[in-house]
Amino acid sequence: MSNLVNSINNIASNNVPRLIDKMIDESLVSSYLNIADKLEHDYMAFSDVEMIYIFVHDEKDQDKSKNRTIDTKREYLRELLNVYFLFVEKEDLFGLRSNDRKKIFNSLNRRNIRLFQEWLRETPSGKGGKPYSVATISRKTGIFKSFLSFAHKLGYLKNPVHTYFKSASVNHKDRPNRDLNSTEALQLLSYYKEHPILHCLFSILLTTGARVRELCQAKVKDLSYDEGVYWLNVLGKGGEKRDLLIHPNVCDTITRFRQRRGIDTLLSPSDDSPLLTTANGKPYTYKYLSNYIGKAIDRTDLSFLKYKEQTVRAHTLRHGFAIISAEQGEDVFRIMQALGHKKIETTFIYLERHAARRNHVGHAWKNSTIMNSI
Repeated sequence: MSNLVNSINNIASNNVPRLIDKMIDESLVSSYLNIADKLEHDYMAFSDVEMIYIFVHDEKDQDKSKNRTIDTKREYLRELLNVYFLFVEKEDLFGLRSNDRKKIFNSLNRRNIRLFQEWLRETPSGKGGKPYSVATISRKTGIFKSFLSFAHKLGYLKNPVHTYFKSASVNHKDRPNRDLNSTEALQLLSYYKEHPILHCLFSILLTTGARVRELCQAKVKDLSYDEGVYWLNVLGKGGEKRDLLIHPNVCDTITRFRQRRGIDTLLSPSDDSPLLTTANGKPYTYKYLSNYIGKAIDRTDLSFLKYKEQTVRAHTLRHGFAIISAEQGEDVFRIMQALGHKKIETTFIYLERHAARRNHVGHAWKNSTIMNSI
């Protein structure tokens, strides 16, 4: 039971990535659950770090594909370990009074949660040394609350501290503007026309609306040819599968990508290898590919990027697919299906700003007498 505790004692708080590499291994889960069974589900015998480990690897479905992905587990570990070390190193800042630093979450009360939320709102730890955005605060709060709720449900936390949080919901005005129109998309594609790797990645993301994580997980066998059309079957959120239509010229970019990487360009329904790989022949990780695409966009220094409210990143291309589809006259329901959204309201969020500007009453003034007299 002391394996993880020993690991954390030997790793400094500024080396969370190394600790994540240890904790992403799920081989100890069964051992911990067996110990919990022997103790008649008395989880008080565990430490905060062990409870984080149990929470992150908790499975709700027999079908493993419907449980948390490796990337999601890494994100949860990173957020929760950062909070743990923050509390350990800044006990006074948050008014914490714990006799056992290995069980600091166990002593949380309403005041501690209030001070933590104030810190989260004010700390200059966001992009560019600015405070976190509302969306980031909402995500971080959501992960921590989920863990605290889980720990309380198992009896590790006596108080329902997850209920002490103020709302951190994202309102309409707080949502980042990720709009990308066809003219801007064309500029990005043209810039990397002679770069087989980036041109392929941009082409797929812009013309299919795929999530970066879906692209990372795609296998060669997931690409099929049916009645003159190529389809890429991807695994989306919640383990939901859907087909992405791969146009012939986009399929050509995949061929050029694989040729540049020196890998087989022939399709095989039994080929379980990654469709797109790094230079080392390994599958992309979500974080690596997101950063790779983001840095590539920054390098273009295209003029329209300077006037964007939000930095254009890989996920912006997914919004671009929705907007360009709408520009082509597609129905919002069909766009929702292509994106893999469960609720049409989510798709409306993607299209809202674009639609509002396209339908703005000011357009009626273009040929008015007053406008022509100015």
